[in-house]
Amino acid sequence: MIHRPHAVLPEATDLRRRRLLQSLGLAGIAAGSGVWPGLLRAGEHGGQAARRGGTLRVALPMADSIDPLQMSAGGSIAIVQQVAEYLVWAEDDLTLRPVLATDWAPRNGGRTWIFRLRQGVRFHDGREMTSADVVASFRRMVMPDSPSAASAQLGFLRPDGVSADDRYTVRFELDRPIGAFPYYTHIYNAVILPEDYAGDFADSPIGTGPFRLVDYRPQEGAVVERNPDYWDSPRPYLDRVELSLYDGSQPQVLAMQGGAADVMLGAGYIDARPLFDDEDIEIVAAPTARHRQLCMRADQPPFEDVRVRRAVALAVQRPALIDTLLGGYAALGNDHPVADVYPLAVDLEQRERDLAEAQRLLREAGAPNGFPVDLYIGRVEELPQYGQVLQQQLAEVGIRVNLQIEPLNVYYDHWTEVPFGLTDWVSRPTPDQILSVAFRGDAEWNAAHWRNDDFDRILERFQAEPDAGRRSELATRLAGILNEEVPAMIGYFNDGLRPVTRQVRDVTGNLSNYLDLTRAWLA
Repeated sequence: MIHRPHAVLPEATDLRRRRLLQSLGLAGIAAGSGVWPGLLRAGEHGGQAARRGGTLRVALPMADSIDPLQMSAGGSIAIVQQVAEYLVWAEDDLTLRPVLATDWAPRNGGRTWIFRLRQGVRFHDGREMTSADVVASFRRMVMPDSPSAASAQLGFLRPDGVSADDRYTVRFELDRPIGAFPYYTHIYNAVILPEDYAGDFADSPIGTGPFRLVDYRPQEGAVVERNPDYWDSPRPYLDRVELSLYDGSQPQVLAMQGGAADVMLGAGYIDARPLFDDEDIEIVAAPTARHRQLCMRADQPPFEDVRVRRAVALAVQRPALIDTLLGGYAALGNDHPVADVYPLAVDLEQRERDLAEAQRLLREAGAPNGFPVDLYIGRVEELPQYGQVLQQQLAEVGIRVNLQIEPLNVYYDHWTEVPFGLTDWVSRPTPDQILSVAFRGDAEWNAAHWRNDDFDRILERFQAEPDAGRRSELATRLAGILNEEVPAMIGYFNDGLRPVTRQVRDVTGNLSNYLDLTRAWLA
């Protein structure tokens, strides 16, 4: 029997869906079509045709550099994504939409990938986009001295592994087979830039995107205007987008309430609550793989004993977390990151709270009266409140949690070293990316310092496997090992929440919190 979060809690799922439909006022449309409201396509919003023109105002979190090679902040990424494009785009249902590539195919068992490029696409300065630009863009990311975070995610690609077969065909030779490689071309740094890009995107913002950057003010925002020569005409529909940067979520919420913004890139449930009752605002929600890992150092007492880690997982009341912290806008987690959004059937029984079994395991581990422990948490979204709920729930089995809630910059200075830490993990288009960077034995971000050689071997096979059925079998084995050994308790997967005003059409949610305004329009 397949146990999936949505399947084991149908009432909770129905509640989430009802709340969403009520907030959107689209219950009739969705019930009739079976389409999740946040996923309506351009031109399909209630049967209305897209309208040309207008200015959209977007509230973003602060940006760091808008150099595509180095950007990492949500505000930076959202600005650049309007100007430059990827080979493919991972839709909300994880299908891949061709963008600058028209098709792709594996060779040599997934060790080689061939991408054919769209012909006739021009950069904003009039030059045609060709394979030379794609080759240069990927080589810049994976050079040995590259400052790009993409280099860690593309560790299987060397600079000389990407080459041009002809003017419109690119070949990727990987160090090992990667069955889901096309998704890796959609990591946020992987936009295609001209071959001669010199790292000065703020001064020379040349991409192929639907909008041209006409103004950028660091710490303030950016303005982009419609690209009249866009390859996917008649898109985009908007004439202009003003993207304003705000220091924190609350100023963004106030901008939405005060009519200064039409779209907020993303919001945590606690921050977004004031907007749920605003009749001029809709909340576009989408399931994601975003989650919080309660990591336990497997190389130190008391968590070096797997019985203690299992006791922690058994003491947590997960449905209460979802209702209390997220108003139902989440799916149950089962102590592995293979979320229900991925096209994989993980056959694993859902862990439920069992205080008697947790206490039995603690007695066997030599801690019949529990133990005190410091729990480190970064101050972001619902995590401080999450810590307080954990403190109450774990006290019922004698685990006395002392909360150490820290500013994010302090927390991320030592998050992989603390004995007990609660960390926010963003979504990735494939579970491979999270499994390999968080749980592989030699992974830099393995905060639990946990190692299992069988897990590492199965993970390598999983990454190489292109067949969906065999990937599901391997994913079940990986999830089973994590569920059994519990290097991290994963209680839920957050829904992505994107507030928009009611005149905004076809701005969808996104698994990775990316912002695609190609199809957006104003009613």
